[in-house]
Amino acid sequence: MSAAADPRRPPDAEHPKVSIVIPARNEGGEIEACLKSLMAQRFRDFEILVVDNGSTDDTEAIARRYGCRVVHEARPGVAFARQRGFEAARGEIIASTDADTTLPPDWLELIVRSFGENPDQVGVFGKILLRGRQGFGQWLAEFLFTLFLRLNSLLGRPHFCGPNFAVRRTAFHRVGGFKNGDRFYTASEDLQLSLKLAREGYILFHRELVAYSSSRKLSGGSLRYIWEHTKNYWSVAWLRRTR
Repeated sequence: MSAAADPRRPPDAEHPKVSIVIPARNEGGEIEACLKSLMAQRFRDFEILVVDNGSTDDTEAIARRYGCRVVHEARPGVAFARQRGFEAARGEIIASTDADTTLPPDWLELIVRSFGENPDQVGVFGKILLRGRQGFGQWLAEFLFTLFLRLNSLLGRPHFCGPNFAVRRTAFHRVGGFKNGDRFYTASEDLQLSLKLAREGYILFHRELVAYSSSRKLSGGSLRYIWEHTKNYWSVAWLRRTR
């Protein structure tokens, strides 16, 4: 990047090493913090794709101000949005995060290094911590959910979470992404992708790879969130019921 370049903007490369996909619907209040954290990444060979999933606020304007590629997906739903973004990605590696998430400066560096060290690796994922949350909710994310992710990785059922995973683009296209044939997943699209990719090659749970997400998913209560997530997980990962 030249000295005169805007430090917020990623390099404008036709073939970046990494594409970062962010699905977004009316995220004007959250997405700027996410993009600022991506502009501070130590690894610089990347592009950002924001998938506008029918926003009526200033989400798209903010994304363009930060030099992102903006693509549109009219069908509401995160599986549709993620698929649209991953299909438009130009990078060798596609990293996923969410608009309400911030990433530490070494996030992309750790992702790229992990793929470089493991030629057979098709995916990598890490833990999710909560911003602005204390008590039971933070303990849940810091210890219990991280243990859950590690255990599932050891059992051969890796569990991608939308704010913090990455895949090789070629492997993503081989398995069809966030759908089964022409049918898009309606629940746990990230988990269902990781289970398919696990049959293609090695998926790493990276202990140092962390994303800081908002706690709004817990707004209905931590226990209720755990129950709903557990039901979806059991159905998809162990009963093999695609949804």
